[in-house]
Amino acid sequence: MFRNLRLRKSFTLIMVIVYFVSLPFIIAISYQVLLKNAERESIERAQMMLRAMDAIKEYVGGTMRPVLEELSDKEPVELTSGFYVIREISDIITESDRQYSFKFACINPLNPVNKANRFETEKINEFRSGRFSDQWRGFIDTQQGSSYVIMTPIVVDSHCLRCHGDPATVTEEQKKRYGTTSGYNWKVGEIIGANTVYVPANVPIQNAKRALLIFSIVYSLFFLFIIFVIDRLIKASIIKPIEELVQTADEISRGNFAKDFEVKAGNEIKTLADAFTRMKISLMKAMDILRKK
Repeated sequence: MFRNLRLRKSFTLIMVIVYFVSLPFIIAISYQVLLKNAERESIERAQMMLRAMDAIKEYVGGTMRPVLEELSDKEPVELTSGFYVIREISDIITESDRQYSFKFACINPLNPVNKANRFETEKINEFRSGRFSDQWRGFIDTQQGSSYVIMTPIVVDSHCLRCHGDPATVTEEQKKRYGTTSGYNWKVGEIIGANTVYVPANVPIQNAKRALLIFSIVYSLFFLFIIFVIDRLIKASIIKPIEELVQTADEISRGNFAKDFEVKAGNEIKTLADAFTRMKISLMKAMDILRKK
């Protein structure tokens, strides 16, 4: 295939073949690496969301609620309930970033919105039994498709009992809003639910594909640049010196012995030029001998 091609075209064709042969392997390997990185990034962001929700709950219970108690005899749930604030903030986050959804899953919730489903109830009971200590994560199938789930247990502390202890001691506003049948009689140290983050399984795949597309474009442009650079180098260091040798040899073949084989490089082409020079000298000597005869 390369026998009838010029040297420059042969090098270019070889580089193009190398590009098309290497591209599938590069894409396959890169996709696996990018997918793992995307999965790890999704998990880290989900865990960060869980830590943020825990921090919000601690801030509401430890800072906001005592201040409100000093300023007013009212305790609005929108400001004093850590679980309420967490749910509201998570809804705002979910609206702006639909890749993640947060749920305060509870077996005995005050707000029915937080009622744990069958899967969440199963995991909460496993936290209670001690099967999992601080976290559970894995893939599940939902109506929206496969999701990656991270869950951390929620343990009742003394602050929780202000709203979730004896229903007779809570504010009238809370009774009117949530009633007195659910979300009460919690006990300190009891695991009553789990902070849960759902990450659609297609999110890491989409992120990996997007990164792979960018990488493929960059790789192609880089390879095109390499082909261009190599082509320039071949022309300057190989093709042009060979063309000069051919031109000089052609002049000498016509009897113009004033022409010299000049090559500035110190590579194999210089060796070839030296051989041609010795051949030229030998030819000149042979011509002199013939003339003398």
